[in-house]
Amino acid sequence: MRSILKNKKGAIELSMTTVVVIVLSMTMLILGLTLVRTIFQGATGSIDTINDKVQAQINNLFADQEQSNLGVLLGSDNIAKVPADTASFGVALVARTLDGTPSSRERLQYKMTLDQASDCIKKNSKAYMEGLFTGLGTYKSFDGYEGDTSYAFIKFSVPSATALCSQTVYLDVKDTKLNRDVGGTYFILQVVRKGVFG
Repeated sequence: MRSILKNKKGAIELSMTTVVVIVLSMTMLILGLTLVRTIFQGATGSIDTINDKVQAQINNLFADQEQSNLGVLLGSDNIAKVPADTASFGVALVARTLDGTPSSRERLQYKMTLDQASDCIKKNSKAYMEGLFTGLGTYKSFDGYEGDTSYAFIKFSVPSATALCSQTVYLDVKDTKLNRDVGGTYFILQVVRKGVFG
């Protein structure tokens, strides 16, 4: 009779341990899910903030240049100082439709060409500099649009073997609906020495 009572006592202890483990596991699962949700909410909020700031920059660019339908987000000198050995760098291009009607991804298109007289071509070679950019000489659609404004993010990389130099990049924009040129602008890629600490 005592051995039966002993087995029941062991079964109850085993059941209590199982219940405690299940409760602790559920608590840890809930805490983990809460942590993941908080992280993703913070990341989403950061992306929204960045989008708002980019839109504000675009609006400021056109407010400063009321007559202009084109702009490059690099400041007044249009110079992108990029250290050699930069894996990815970007320049924002914004353009408005000539007639003020809504844009679309395909309506406004841009083309990049390199200034052949820039010293980067002399120091590195024409083929080398053309290799830094994709789609040179062909019209490409903008990445996004809102209202009458379209925007593109021009990405390029600068390998470590690139000589220190300056390269002017011309940007021509056309309106395919009106079959007219919107205008042209430029930016200067200035390859600079990489810093001591990266």
